[in-house]
Amino acid sequence: MPRSATKQSRAVPEPSLGLRVVRWLLFRLGRAGIAIQPYLIVREGTGPAPPTIALDPRFSSGFIGPDDTPELVRVEPGITVEQCVDRFQRGLLCYAVKDGSRIVAKMWCDLEEFNFPTCFRKLESHEAYLFNAYTDPTVRGHSLAPFMRQQCYAALRARGRDTFYSYTDYFNTASRRFKYKLGAVDESLRLHVSLFGHLSRTFTLRR
Repeated sequence: MPRSATKQSRAVPEPSLGLRVVRWLLFRLGRAGIAIQPYLIVREGTGPAPPTIALDPRFSSGFIGPDDTPELVRVEPGITVEQCVDRFQRGLLCYAVKDGSRIVAKMWCDLEEFNFPTCFRKLESHEAYLFNAYTDPTVRGHSLAPFMRQQCYAALRARGRDTFYSYTDYFNTASRRFKYKLGAVDESLRLHVSLFGHLSRTFTLRR
């Protein structure tokens, strides 16, 4: 049985010296060809909803489409036009917050697949997988990230999707706390091990 979000937020370890040493060791192993990645499968939007966040009226939010591809590429370094086109063609949704015509926060939603490679599966008709959330650093401090997630949950529920999944790097304590504050719970703790890019296996350490 997943613990409550409140209890989980207290259980998130501080970035102590020991934690930093473990991360350094995993980094060194990765450089040697032994990749070890601990991560959490998270179910979001459970439990009582936190108070609705009110934003400056200059911001707007909603699902966007292919016409916004240039803005998506601009706002997040690393994503390409080809990736955006492919995602829209496959039916993925993108929820965004805009400042005028400028995208300042966004998150992708897959309604067909839990597309994280090490725990890939088809989704049920009531589920959604949330990934690649990003907020422009120039507007951080305006509560855009929690607002976007709250509004996205509501928009997906209106489409019949009421169970939202994501994954979180186990060592990303800031992300874990952020999701717990919005009512997330951990479904499982997993460990992915890859040897020299050829042999790989994922272990479930805790449910």
